[in-house]
Amino acid sequence: MSKLLFTFFLSLITLLSVAGNHTGVYCYSKGLNKASATLYLNQLTEDTAFFMLEAVSGMPDFFMADAKGFVCINDNTGIFRSNDSCHIEFTFTPVGCVLRENGSCNYDCTINGKYKKTSAQFKKGNSLLPAISDKNGIVSKDSVQGRSAPHRLAPATMIIAKNERVQITDEFNGYYLIELNNKKKEFLWVYKKNIQVLQ
Repeated sequence: MSKLLFTFFLSLITLLSVAGNHTGVYCYSKGLNKASATLYLNQLTEDTAFFMLEAVSGMPDFFMADAKGFVCINDNTGIFRSNDSCHIEFTFTPVGCVLRENGSCNYDCTINGKYKKTSAQFKKGNSLLPAISDKNGIVSKDSVQGRSAPHRLAPATMIIAKNERVQITDEFNGYYLIELNNKKKEFLWVYKKNIQVLQ
């Protein structure tokens, strides 16, 4: 009887450690100059998360793949569906996440793999490459909210003052991903209408 209770409680603890908030940074690497990838995931609600993914094939070609979007989460499984037939399945484990795409995503390299959770914080790593490298702007309104994801449900992580100069590094869903000199590790998504792009 005690073995049965022990097994039950161990299973319950495992379930509770996996279920819940999956926010964080996940990585996989097959070694130096080999395939590697980083997944940034920000869980906004019980059933919705925003993700950004970058993968590199490794030698000899170093092909790259990147993806971003919203994931529908049910317990420990998430599904991303793009406008075409591309689907990515996220299976969360106590130590990470397994990604599998359905073969219709047309990425230049595979994103499939077992990703280890390296941080429970949603912060940019040094390996995150900007999708836009030469676009700058200025905050055109007062008290603009910088959000952790390009969605109205994402928490505001910073209030940005009018006339603040920013670097625009990405865009998605009507938002710019901006970078401030003193906040380079923060994900700051701002409505496009609040940024005046400098020529």
